[in-house]
Amino acid sequence: MAIGVMRPGNEAAKKVVLVLDDHVALREELAEYFVSSGYNVMQAGDGPSLSAALRRQRPDLAVLDIDLPGWNGIEIAQAIHRRDPTIRIILMTGNPNWVTPALNTTSGAFAVVEKPIELARLSRVVKAALV
Repeated sequence: MAIGVMRPGNEAAKKVVLVLDDHVALREELAEYFVSSGYNVMQAGDGPSLSAALRRQRPDLAVLDIDLPGWNGIEIAQAIHRRDPTIRIILMTGNPNWVTPALNTTSGAFAVVEKPIELARLSRVVKAALV
């Protein structure tokens, strides 16, 4: 797992975004996008790396893929929400059939964003989640 890129500066004032996706290229693209938008970023590609990241730092926002090998992003969201309901959660999916079930659970999800990710839409959802 790579803890994402962080920009120097006033770290205390920056929001922390956790990106969980097993596709390295997408995860790194999202991490770069969030860093360029002024956030500190944590990255995880699987459950064990996610657990390690959450032990090290508390994110303000978790952006989670739903369909992970051996893991269900909705269940991960539920576990994060039970542990700390103040962490905002955005779920991502490439399968439109997951959108309604993801929002109709106790996952604590603020929103579901469909893949391929449109950065302008993601930006609006993230800003609304972190208000």
